[in-house]
Amino acid sequence: MASFSTIVVLLFSFNIHVIQGYYYDKGTVQTITKCPGYYCGRYQIPGDNETSLWSSCGPCPRGSRVNSTWACSECTSSPTAYDWMYLCFMVVIGLLAQWYSIDMMLPDSQFSWKTFGSHFSALIETCLSACITLLVHEPLGSLQLRSCTVNHLSDWYTILHNPNPNYEEVLHCAQEAVYPLYSIVFVHYGLSVFMLFFIRPWANKAFQNRGHVASRPIYAALYLYPILALIHGIMAGLIYYAFPSIIILLSLMSHAFHFASRTDQSWRALLYETVSCIHNLVVVIGHWVLHGFGLVALTLWLQPESLAVILTLVPLPTFLYIVLSRFTDPGKFHTD
Repeated sequence: MASFSTIVVLLFSFNIHVIQGYYYDKGTVQTITKCPGYYCGRYQIPGDNETSLWSSCGPCPRGSRVNSTWACSECTSSPTAYDWMYLCFMVVIGLLAQWYSIDMMLPDSQFSWKTFGSHFSALIETCLSACITLLVHEPLGSLQLRSCTVNHLSDWYTILHNPNPNYEEVLHCAQEAVYPLYSIVFVHYGLSVFMLFFIRPWANKAFQNRGHVASRPIYAALYLYPILALIHGIMAGLIYYAFPSIIILLSLMSHAFHFASRTDQSWRALLYETVSCIHNLVVVIGHWVLHGFGLVALTLWLQPESLAVILTLVPLPTFLYIVLSRFTDPGKFHTD
């Protein structure tokens, strides 16, 4: 009879365990134990009598992430080539947004020293802010970075993976598991705004940009950078995996828009205007660079061995548009 009651108690305890979930040690522990969730971990804290304790389950300190033993380990990796290209993309997208706003708001559609001064100032501002951003991150004073390895899309959205063990309390374990790929972009955009106020007035004075010609691009940048920061804050993980395709599509669309804006769509006129006008030539070469950048990033992600062959296709969209423009000219279509 005693053995039967023992079995009943064991079965009852097992059922309670299944209903409530697994047990984990709350508070500090001397020996590291399991933590719930994907990103909850423990880090060592100094104890008494030259002993060390492990903290309660929670987010890992900045610059570290949880490993397979639920211990917060410091990130000692270096960004991969794909990580560096992602950071370059986030820098370039801010620069291109400024250049586009300058072209749209300045009255001179052709090349001029005033237009060149605004573009050159935006380039210097972006480069300086990017360099300073790298210098203030670990290792300090170096253009290198110490980072955590990106493993999954969920690494960018740890706030969505806070566990609720046994439905008792939510453990807030949100952290920057992709350190510093997420926060460094915000630092760069903030420094870009600071450089905008510091350098652009001197550039406008040197190139004699006055009035709305000088102020409108600045106001546009003050709108663009918060918008870019908001997009990055929400969609950073998706952009990380999709930016090669994004930049290829954007370069193709912008390339087609640039040629479609020409009045004469004959191949001779398109070719002559591209070669004879410095502004048009720079725009086309810039599109080639962006297109090649996207192809390199996509190739490194998929098929690195095909990189050299794929790069030969960079000028292809330009030549295809010029050769085939006479077949797509709207003026050749007439209604009956």
